[in-house]
Amino acid sequence: DNNFHGTLPSEMFTSSLGLANIDIGGNAFEGTVPKGFGNLTNMKLLYIQNNKFVGTLPPELFVSASLSMLNCSHNDLNGTLPDELYGATSLRDLDLSSNEFSGTVSTDIGNVKALNTLELQSNKFVGTIPSTLGLLSNLETVDVSFNLFNGTVPEEVCDLRNSSASFTELVADCNGTLPRVTCTCCSACEVGL
Repeated sequence: DNNFHGTLPSEMFTSSLGLANIDIGGNAFEGTVPKGFGNLTNMKLLYIQNNKFVGTLPPELFVSASLSMLNCSHNDLNGTLPDELYGATSLRDLDLSSNEFSGTVSTDIGNVKALNTLELQSNKFVGTIPSTLGLLSNLETVDVSFNLFNGTVPEEVCDLRNSSASFTELVADCNGTLPRVTCTCCSACEVGL
């Protein structure tokens, strides 16, 4: 929260920096998210929330096998999620909320075994909520509200929520006269878009 502004050149992020934790949230950085973050092979935490970043999420972000926390919320990011995200097996916390992401969430989300927080609310995701979320035994929070998802929250997800003491928050667009999503196990239902 320093009100830094301008763009970040990819060239400034080299592996020789050895950076593990990057928090530039709450500024006014603009332009695209630097692909150079992918050069930081020791990166564990990347917080770029509350800026003015645009464009897509670079696949290079997921090169670091140690990336465990990614917060890109409250920017103007768009496009679909890169396939490389689904190979980020150390990723625990993923917050992509309040952007313009679209497309579907792949069933490959079930490969992100360490995931315990998934915040996708306030985007333009479509399709159904993947049943493979039910494979993620570490889940504690899932918020998929204020999107364009449809259908039913899968039985596999409800089974996990009902059997896990730590999976306390599941939020979807399951409220209103014509809810987009049917959910029998949500902790909260939103009216949605």
